Amino acid sequence: MELYTMRYVLAVAEYKNFSMAAQACHVGQPALSQQVSRLEKDLGVALFTRSSRGTALTEAGREFVHMAQEIVQRADALQAKMSLYAGVRRGTLNLGIITSLQCIDFGGLLSAFCGSYPEVSLNIVQDGTYRLFEQLLERKIDAAFLNRPISGIPTGLEFFKLGEDVYSLAVPTIHPLARRDHVSLEELKDEDFIFHQTGQVASELCLAACRKAGFEPRIICRSASPTMGLYMVRGGLGVALLPSEEFRVHPFSGVAELKLNEPIVKEVGVACRKDVASPLVDTAVQFSKTWVR
Repeated sequence: MELYTMRYVLAVAEYKNFSMAAQACHVGQPALSQQVSRLEKDLGVALFTRSSRGTALTEAGREFVHMAQEIVQRADALQAKMSLYAGVRRGTLNLGIITSLQCIDFGGLLSAFCGSYPEVSLNIVQDGTYRLFEQLLERKIDAAFLNRPISGIPTGLEFFKLGEDVYSLAVPTIHPLARRDHVSLEELKDEDFIFHQTGQVASELCLAACRKAGFEPRIICRSASPTMGLYMVRGGLGVALLPSEEFRVHPFSGVAELKLNEPIVKEVGVACRKDVASPLVDTAVQFSKTWVR
């Protein structure tokens, strides 16, 4: 049983499609299908059910994927470890990221890391915090730059704080509050809110802050993009609680920023699994800590 065949099976399980899996593995579909079929014949079990509606894992296939993920991860960690003994840091890092990472200058961090370790290849996956936690636990990514949720970090993962987003209130410049520098959340109970998407850590933090101030926010629109939120505020759709960094990275005419008397703070950091000893992951985490300092 070869490692590359395991990777083929994992790819088919992820994409639920042989053509897409072959593309992700940079191999022709006939070759990938042939190797998977040969593996099934050697094992004596079917790993997938194939039909016109798509591809799905069998019970045996689910067990195979569960164990193969750990084997492939350990093999990658072993290869990275041996590369260190050879005096070379090389390999592939699968990194998950959320949309808003301005407070740690993620673009600059990434550029500096690639410049310091040119032999390391990066694969970037963008998603929300909770989905990235799932992908970490499923061993689909090696580390993730995300937010610390109110509920805490899932068992089996560790989180290293790198920075924080402090939230401000965005209002149209024609709003009665626009001439103020600060505002209390309780003053906003009658406002229309442009809110973050349900399931985002930012949404949970802002919702909890509003409830603590004694009201349920009247949410008329949700957006996963802080920048889109600024556009909608400028258009007069409502007010929005957004990271202060957003006002500096994307300055908008027609929008005023008010500081909050009751701070809303979102922690940003890097998370990884506790059970994997990977020199590349350790290097990336330590580099990130040094960068933000």
